[in-house]
Amino acid sequence: MKLKKLLTATIAALMITGSAMTAMAGWIANGNSWYYLKSDGTWAVNQWVGNYYLGPQGVMLTNTWTPDGYFVGADGKWIPNANTTDVNSSIALIGTYQWTYTEYGSSVTPATFIDTREVSINTDKSLTVIERVNGQGATTSQVSFISTNHYLSVINDRTFDFNNGEMTITNTDGTIMHFTKIA
Repeated sequence: MKLKKLLTATIAALMITGSAMTAMAGWIANGNSWYYLKSDGTWAVNQWVGNYYLGPQGVMLTNTWTPDGYFVGADGKWIPNANTTDVNSSIALIGTYQWTYTEYGSSVTPATFIDTREVSINTDKSLTVIERVNGQGATTSQVSFISTNHYLSVINDRTFDFNNGEMTITNTDGTIMHFTKIA
């Protein structure tokens, strides 16, 4: 009788352990990278998991074409019809743009600032623009697609125009900032 109870308890423990292993499947973040742990305890590599593609190192791909010819955006999600003119045009805008300027304050020494904008595409053709000054800060803007190479900020009504490796941002007061694509 004791052996039967011990055997039943062991089988129950194994079943619980087995179901706990299955429950571990899912997305796992490590810094800015995302991985997918499959229910068998292995990492997904070189394959789709829903609308997301995991590359050869198991990292979810972003802002790039997958090996099978599909495009995934800034959030890693597949962008349907990425080969259409407008979306393909938006994809070409992905990158880092830079503007360098010198500011003169009340002190004698001028300060030089390097202002960058990191541009990535979203699944709806809108762009995400992350602003950094001298590598610091991370102000984010969402800009909506208006027409080819022309976008409008949903936050502050600034317009973003892209032409020949340049991004111009026009403020509502008419001032314009010119950025050059560096990466």
